[in-house]
Amino acid sequence: RARPALHNAHDVLAIELWLHLDLELPGNRWLAGHHTLLLITSWWYQLAHLTVTLVVLGLCYLRRPDAYRGARNALVLTNVVGLVVFYLYPVMPPRLLPGGGYVDTVAAAGFGSSHTGPVPADQYAAMPSLHLAWAVWTASVGMLLLARHRARLLWLLYPVVTAAAVVVTANHYVLDVVAGVAVAVVALLASRVQITLRRSRTARTQAPGTSGTQTVSSRYASTVASAVADGEPTATSPPTSATSSAPNPPGDGTKAATD
Repeated sequence: RARPALHNAHDVLAIELWLHLDLELPGNRWLAGHHTLLLITSWWYQLAHLTVTLVVLGLCYLRRPDAYRGARNALVLTNVVGLVVFYLYPVMPPRLLPGGGYVDTVAAAGFGSSHTGPVPADQYAAMPSLHLAWAVWTASVGMLLLARHRARLLWLLYPVVTAAAVVVTANHYVLDVVAGVAVAVVALLASRVQITLRRSRTARTQAPGTSGTQTVSSRYASTVASAVADGEPTATSPPTSATSSAPNPPGDGTKAATD
């Protein structure tokens, strides 16, 4: 995978150069000259990605169970799309480019050159940036959890800071960031469409004689109660048993009084 990943990385850089978006190298060199900021950015890259996402997912489950399924499905779809692209289009990150002049700031911060934790990571999974896809998802769900507070707008800073972190640490290209945002947006929209279609199917297949949670009998009862309250006479028939007695055969039963 190294050879196609290197070739694809050069293609990404060529497109960025044409678009004047090749910000990775100057940003990385600037960060390398600021040790304290280098440590903060590297820790952010390494830890915030998983920690913040899982915390928001848990809060959504606890505080907004009505929105949890859609949020969960969007996150799962984001990862599925990312894994498929990683397999079909491997891209070597800037920090691994031979002779690229990039500084692996995360390794310099003590996390090792592979940036792996308990689970080994794919070293050629730069495109799209799941760091950004997860950050956009997290910001969207975080704003939902704080829907009634102005502080919800602060969540917009989270993907912005993450985008800067993944680029200046030489872990992603600018186009990786764009692709990650696109994947998250598509996944969120797809989840919303799925929920809308499910609700529409539920409404169409609702049992006859029901409207929402009100049944025919409950509507009838409420109508009778309203009529009684208004002083209007009502004509109601007594409830009939599901099983009735068989009719008396001729000559049986009660006799006439003249016998």
